[in-house]
Amino acid sequence: MYSFQTTFFINTDYAIRRSEPLRAYWEMFNVLDLYAIPDRTHDSGRKGYSVHAIIRALIVKHRERIDSIPRLIDHLKGNPILSELCGFPNGILPDASQFYRFLQGTKHSVFERILHAVNKTLIEKKAISLDTFILDSKPVLAATKENNPKNPDRNITKKEQKPKRNHDATLGYLAKAPGGSSSFFWGYRTHVIVSKEGIALVECTLPNSVTDAEVAKTLIKQLKKLYSFGKGALFIADKAYDVNELYDLIIGRLKCQAFIPLNLRATKTSHPLGEHGRPLCDAGLEMSSDGTFFDKRRRTIKRKFICPNKQSKNHGMACPVNHPKSQGYGCTKYFCEVHTARASVPRDSAHFAREYARRITVEQYFSRLGPIEAEQTTHYKLRTVKNQITIAHLTQSLIALAAVSMNKPESIRCYRTFAHVA
Repeated sequence: MYSFQTTFFINTDYAIRRSEPLRAYWEMFNVLDLYAIPDRTHDSGRKGYSVHAIIRALIVKHRERIDSIPRLIDHLKGNPILSELCGFPNGILPDASQFYRFLQGTKHSVFERILHAVNKTLIEKKAISLDTFILDSKPVLAATKENNPKNPDRNITKKEQKPKRNHDATLGYLAKAPGGSSSFFWGYRTHVIVSKEGIALVECTLPNSVTDAEVAKTLIKQLKKLYSFGKGALFIADKAYDVNELYDLIIGRLKCQAFIPLNLRATKTSHPLGEHGRPLCDAGLEMSSDGTFFDKRRRTIKRKFICPNKQSKNHGMACPVNHPKSQGYGCTKYFCEVHTARASVPRDSAHFAREYARRITVEQYFSRLGPIEAEQTTHYKLRTVKNQITIAHLTQSLIALAAVSMNKPESIRCYRTFAHVA
């Protein structure tokens, strides 16, 4: 019969040096400042478990993408050294109810302050800058049978009939990846503003019924209050944020720049517009911009558009409808707009296209945060869901700060391999 021997050791330092996952958590927990949070309650009774240890364990849950508290406990029991790093001596872990009670009973502002403190440290170390901000949101599916596609009786049409245990969840539309089907779901949305380096600076999680543009105004004001960015900063967002009030805040009050494409469904105009917001010619081609001037007397912006085939790269192409002026200069159109912050965005410029391409940063951030299409939650109370998602954002910021502390600023977005030593 074959026999084998194993070597047992209790040298934790040696294990951390030899194990990349353990080294990663060692670095993350070293830069996590929890001194402002009481580690123990001072009430009479049993001593209880360490609050700091529970927070570290929840960070492990999000980095490892463990979908529930019971599975987190199983994971820590199978990794005794990691359990020690979290702050649970001798492998003694609290029951799942302790984690649920902590998430439900802790004020959301506690986790927000930790997140903002980590981000301010990253700014002080010049790991992230405050000149470009990207806005977006991601669905969070509520823990309800109504989100189960195999449930033939699930409610995905009646907004007033909310799930029994998810009183704050609302009905929303889940747009999946190109080529995939789309559907309705019950739940929330996590809204973020990330830096161009891909770090969430401010965030909040609210029911689906609150629009992206409404939340954006609150988050931008919070961003200004916390980080005091200067004039001229860039704000990049998709069509969901194309509302006048947001332009007035970004361009009018903050004196910054907005890179938001037009939402043609929300645009009332007699001019047929193309996908880039430019008029269409008689042949149905999107025309090319040929200058803009401001009429001070009428307080309007007048834009000139010319035949797209008269551009240098298309020069020589025939007009599809043989326009009478196609043989010469080509047909022209003038587009007059009331002078508003929304109308001042140069959407047809190369500069706009180049800066708007940076919006992929927030998509990459959401893919690191969790599942690509939507976040999952196993909790029912909105406060608990908020705390869960904020800890997920905190985990990504901690990874960035740990990478910087290891003199590896280029690895702030390498959430799996930032602690790798060649």
